Amino acid sequence: MSLVERALTEAEPSAVELLRQLVRRPSLGPHAAATREAMDVLAQYLRSADVDVTVHESSTGVATLLAQIDSGSPGPNVLLQGHMDVVPVDVNWERDPFDATVDGGYLHGRGACDMKAGIASFAGVLSALRSTGSLARGSVTLLIDADEETGSDQGLIPYIGERGLAEYDWAICAEPTALQPYLGNRGLLWITVTVTGKAAHAGIPSAGHNPIPLAAKIIADLPTHVGEPGPHGCPPSSLTVTTLHSGTVVNSIPDEAVFTIDRRLVPGESAEAVFDEIDRAVRRTARSYDEFSVAVSKTKQWPPCLLPADSPLALAAQAAAAADTADPEFGFDEACNDASFLSAAGVPTIVWGPGDPGLAHTSREKVAVADVGRAMRMYASAIARLMESPH
Repeated sequence: MSLVERALTEAEPSAVELLRQLVRRPSLGPHAAATREAMDVLAQYLRSADVDVTVHESSTGVATLLAQIDSGSPGPNVLLQGHMDVVPVDVNWERDPFDATVDGGYLHGRGACDMKAGIASFAGVLSALRSTGSLARGSVTLLIDADEETGSDQGLIPYIGERGLAEYDWAICAEPTALQPYLGNRGLLWITVTVTGKAAHAGIPSAGHNPIPLAAKIIADLPTHVGEPGPHGCPPSSLTVTTLHSGTVVNSIPDEAVFTIDRRLVPGESAEAVFDEIDRAVRRTARSYDEFSVAVSKTKQWPPCLLPADSPLALAAQAAAAADTADPEFGFDEACNDASFLSAAGVPTIVWGPGDPGLAHTSREKVAVADVGRAMRMYASAIARLMESPH
């Protein structure tokens, strides 16, 4: 057993305990007091391991944690990235979602899988690298934001806009992938369509212009098949109408109908071109109805990303996964995550973390305790391989 392997084994119990402490903080959004408490718990763990830590605060009060081990010698700079915030708890939990109960080899709780196990594994790796002094060149940096689940608009995006990520060569985003390396994720485009008519008494329908039938026709005319599957298990593009709101009482014709569209993007698609296509489709249906006005607006854009399979980062992750008996085949994330923004900032990024992605955001969320140690070993192995690559 090498010095680093021994240090990883020694750090594993404290990393698992860190995970329990993080899950016990209900970090429900960027402004929750428990989110900052969880950041403080992580910072304390890292500082106790003699890792340099700083916490930046945005103009809106959202914390971003930065921790770094720098060898002092030129070499690759590897970024480890994750988010501390979690989604709200639903009603079907059979145990306290913030008790971090360990049962049957699994740690249960909101955020255990998405993605505090990944954060704890990263922290354990930094602790082991610091204690052994084994980082001979380059640097390893941990970046934790607090608003990925709400779109990263107050945390990571402004952080990148202000500071950039030009100093980093590679990034690992520890979203749950069951420790299978994912080469990317889909993006999204959220669109709001507003159909405006004329309100009237429901007993005198001729006095108004009901926007609901036109909204329904526009929805029915939207394209349903919008693309082919992408590489490495990337599903095809998709278009889904997700909300529809109109009216306030049963005996009035509303003056407005509003619906939203979730359009998923695959690598290579242009968000601008997709928006223009949907805008044209909406207006094509509406143009025969002069008594109505239609507005189409974009409310959120999240770029897709894809890491080349032959990149040093992809090959390092694949080799590390294969060595630990995890699935060495590459996968792809159907959802969105912060890897998009890291990639858009110029940092080649892989999505790779402990936890079953099918349990994320559910009342059954849990993570295998043993996967914390497995993730630590894989990350350390991949980092070592990257440090050997040309810089």
